[in-house]
Amino acid sequence: MDKLTTADKVIFGSAIVFLISLFLPWYGITEGGIDFNSKGTDYFLTGWLPLLLAIVMVAQIAITRFSPDTKLPDTPVPWGQIHMIAGIAIAVLLVLRLLIASDDVGGFGDTGVDLDRKYGLFLALLAAIGLAVGGFLKNQEGETDTAAPSGPATPF
Repeated sequence: MDKLTTADKVIFGSAIVFLISLFLPWYGITEGGIDFNSKGTDYFLTGWLPLLLAIVMVAQIAITRFSPDTKLPDTPVPWGQIHMIAGIAIAVLLVLRLLIASDDVGGFGDTGVDLDRKYGLFLALLAAIGLAVGGFLKNQEGETDTAAPSGPATPF
């Protein structure tokens, strides 16, 4: 864990929370004492796609920090900017998911009424904001800080 910067830790933690939130209820309705819920896994654009972007962010950090001999492909923009853009994209997609009501209950089809937003969606939104903040912090680190942070010098 000493090899990770604050931005790396924020991205790792937020990605884990986002993964967990995918399996929690995002929308639902209670009808006759029975709960009908849809999870984050029921949505590609706002569930699976943000997860794939978060995995790319985590994978790049893990390869850079824990396998420094591995050469990643050259990109037209620095990795910090890629992290920031991916984090912002994830946050925008989740804000849109929150604002645009759903009437589809996973496996049951359209209900014809707007469903209640559930705690899983709010947790996913918090994780998405965390990924955006982590991406911003990663961009602020710059390319000179891509190597593992060094500790205090030890005298010989």
